[in-house]
Amino acid sequence: MLKVKVNVMMNKRKQSYGFSLVELMVAMVVGLIVITGAFSLHTGSRKTQKVNEMQMDMVADARFAIEMISYDLRHSGMWGGTNKANLIDCKSTNGTPCVQTATNDVPPTAMVNDCQVGWYYDLSQPVFATNDLNPYPTTCIPTTEAYKKDTDVIEIRYADSNTAPKLLPNQAYIRSNFVNGRIFIGPPQPLLDSYDDSDVTQNHELHAYVYYVSDFTDDPKDGIPSLRRLSLINAPSLQTQTLISGVDDLQIMFGVDLDKDQKVDRYDHPNNITTDGNWDNVYAAKIWLMMRSDKKQKGINTAKDFSMAGTLPAKTYGGQDDYRYFMVTSVVNLRNLVKL
Repeated sequence: MLKVKVNVMMNKRKQSYGFSLVELMVAMVVGLIVITGAFSLHTGSRKTQKVNEMQMDMVADARFAIEMISYDLRHSGMWGGTNKANLIDCKSTNGTPCVQTATNDVPPTAMVNDCQVGWYYDLSQPVFATNDLNPYPTTCIPTTEAYKKDTDVIEIRYADSNTAPKLLPNQAYIRSNFVNGRIFIGPPQPLLDSYDDSDVTQNHELHAYVYYVSDFTDDPKDGIPSLRRLSLINAPSLQTQTLISGVDDLQIMFGVDLDKDQKVDRYDHPNNITTDGNWDNVYAAKIWLMMRSDKKQKGINTAKDFSMAGTLPAKTYGGQDDYRYFMVTSVVNLRNLVKL
């Protein structure tokens, strides 16, 4: 009986022994493999997440930029109560100086930093563009702005669709109705010849913009291209505004009505429209924006073909250890420019 008890105690003692050294080493190796795999999976997932986040940021920025340009294009050529520029007095193209009315209003005059003399209150071309060219290298888009070569420049003018709640000093406005109108610098408003005291006559802030691409965003050495806009502000003067970074190219083509049926017959480049004298027959615009990541995507083949503004063959952007690119496009109807 005693012998049986001793054997039982010895068996329990054997069963309570720990891992051997070999077993411990094997367990450590297996654990290390599992941890390394999990870490690699996490690192890869995080890298993919960052790439996706960057792509989403590029899409969001592109949508913002396209919407901003499209909004201005849709409103181009509307001068408050009318879309007929010939009804508006005190334009820079009138040929004779504009004199104040009985209310002692202030007619617009040339400003120091204008793109050209009288540019901001020239209503003759509410939409204009140049193809792959900076038209104002010595004035409003100087060399210090580092205009990006071979990108388009877009000019847009219109009066704000909302009535100005309060006339501000040194702000450019248009007071207009469906019969007549007048450009002035606030706050004294002019006296119109017709319907001046009617509810249809209102004051609207005058807008003038120039969109272009620069080779840098915050610093000339940062190497990050950006979309910029010259904007007519108080004084009046033009202010340079950096809208978003990562815009590598801006292109635009315009839909032209060739047979006077108020329908677009073809899309053409800005310079061709200027050469053919067809700006009065432009009724639509198609915009292309090429977005570029701010940082290089190392280890990822980012090469991709894009065709901008009808250019063939398509151009390859990106490449191994290069930037990631993304293109967005939009078509805008210029309803205010349609001749009825």
